[in-house]
Amino acid sequence: MPRDDHEGMQMQLPYSQRPEWQDVMPVPQDDGPEPLAVISYPPGFVEVHDYFRAIQQKGELTLRALWLTADVIEQNSANYTAWYYRRRCLREVKADLYAEHRFTDKWARDCPKNYQVWYHRRWLIMEMAQELRSGGEADAEKEVTELAERELEYHMDCMQVNDDYKNYNGWSHRQFILQKFGLWSKELPFVEELLRDDIRNNSAWNHRHNIVRNECWPVTEAVRHREVDFALNSIRKCASNECSWNYLGAYLGEGEGKVPWTSVPALEALCQEVLALAAGPEHFCRFAVEALANIHEARVEVQDAIQKYETLKAIDKIRVKYWDWRIALLLKKTGG
Repeated sequence: MPRDDHEGMQMQLPYSQRPEWQDVMPVPQDDGPEPLAVISYPPGFVEVHDYFRAIQQKGELTLRALWLTADVIEQNSANYTAWYYRRRCLREVKADLYAEHRFTDKWARDCPKNYQVWYHRRWLIMEMAQELRSGGEADAEKEVTELAERELEYHMDCMQVNDDYKNYNGWSHRQFILQKFGLWSKELPFVEELLRDDIRNNSAWNHRHNIVRNECWPVTEAVRHREVDFALNSIRKCASNECSWNYLGAYLGEGEGKVPWTSVPALEALCQEVLALAAGPEHFCRFAVEALANIHEARVEVQDAIQKYETLKAIDKIRVKYWDWRIALLLKKTGG
């Protein structure tokens, strides 16, 4: 059982005063004979880790060791060794995995950027799924799917509670669950809702492409048309949003699943429309200018493409060397 389920006033005592820990000799941290900079840890931190080192040296995988890891994690939730040792204890004592799942709820919500807790939840979900499947119940697979779907809801809950929709560790966890349990087919409406709320959510854009890669690849003409149209409509809403323009680049140009930049006539018209709204050349949207440069390159309109790159050098000075490189590459390809 997790530490939260263990009752008794003596759990509030220092480990050195608890009767059940009298057989353990704490192992202090060894900083070497001449430590350069000794860290001043709080007393509680020191004691918990001294006992944890002792338990590790003994290789003890017991219920009290499991409770001890909870205290270590309380002191430092990023301690990957404590999480790893906790998993070993959970297996050895055949702990209630659902109780452990509840134990991690707090950590993922309170520390959403903590990679260790998300990895621990991945391990838990896989163990719980295996437990359900090995039970021999007729509806085991249905229960496994429901378990995975609840985990996806939990990820959304964590994003909402923390008002953070761009946390890499959370998104990585979500993609793990989707991949392992084959749930990609229901994911597109979810990501579209996120993009309606925040069209600049680059994590949601990245996730959308992952959905296509896992659900519709090799990409069909119909899917490509749908995705390009989605990006174009997003640009119409917010032309300065780099995410939308980058997403176009996933389907236009050279490479797997892509078609030439000249394949979407509406794109050139949209770029011209965006540039026409600018107060002057110095306020041109660089993404629209670059898209036009790509279109001119695809048509082998070298001078027109170079003109666009020169414009980019003027409005995007931090990347002057990059645009010079693009000009040189174009001239090399065309023999100019």
